[in-house]
Amino acid sequence: MALEIKNCSLSFGGIKALKDFTASIKAGEILGIIGPNGAGKTTLFNILTGVYVPDQGEILWEGKPVQGLPPFLINRLGIARTFQNIRLFQNLSVEENVKVACHRSLKTSLLRAPLKGPGLLKEEKAVSKKAFDLLELFGLLERRFELAKNLPYGDQRRLEIVRALSTDPKLLLLDEPAAGMNKTEKRELIELIREIQKDFNLAILLIEHDMGVVMTLCPWLVVLDYGEIIAKGTPDQIRKNPKVIEAYLGEKVGVA
Repeated sequence: MALEIKNCSLSFGGIKALKDFTASIKAGEILGIIGPNGAGKTTLFNILTGVYVPDQGEILWEGKPVQGLPPFLINRLGIARTFQNIRLFQNLSVEENVKVACHRSLKTSLLRAPLKGPGLLKEEKAVSKKAFDLLELFGLLERRFELAKNLPYGDQRRLEIVRALSTDPKLLLLDEPAAGMNKTEKRELIELIREIQKDFNLAILLIEHDMGVVMTLCPWLVVLDYGEIIAKGTPDQIRKNPKVIEAYLGEKVGVA
């Protein structure tokens, strides 16, 4: 397994945000996490990326425990994420947003950087090429000198994914990437995520409210409600699950 989450729980005061969450994902797989607002989905992502430390449970990445590690170390191990609310560096250019993420892999120290030695120049050239190639691949190259805040909404979402990919992850966490997109942008996003998974050989953990997007992309789904798993299964199984229907519609349904 690339990622194993074992019985993770987290409370805020008396509120149980996540309770005994258990799931796993292998290299190259895609797993969808769905549930109503406040179900605990983003809390799970925050635990996985070191923003929160679980009260109990264990998170294994490539067989080693990572719970409690700070976010920058978790990223170095190969886990990257996007955010439900876009968190680009709005006053930096598109290209600079990508380069900032690339620079975490530079080996030249801060003390040596002002000397502009051949090692640093070589690394900076490699970073520029990497940013160029990624922006070209994702159709953002022509906008590379624009400020991130001036991009259309869909392109900002794409840029956030590009920035995450520039850290060379093995696992990509996408937090509601289709939020705010129109139908055309959602269709393009589905194809983009499929291409990312194939071309970069990534495991992808996807939170998404749009059922059309998540059901199309994910062969296996986990459903959360009030911090607890209420269902696991294929899209077809989840569509017919009475507990899932009740969680979304607020009423009990009988099983046909």
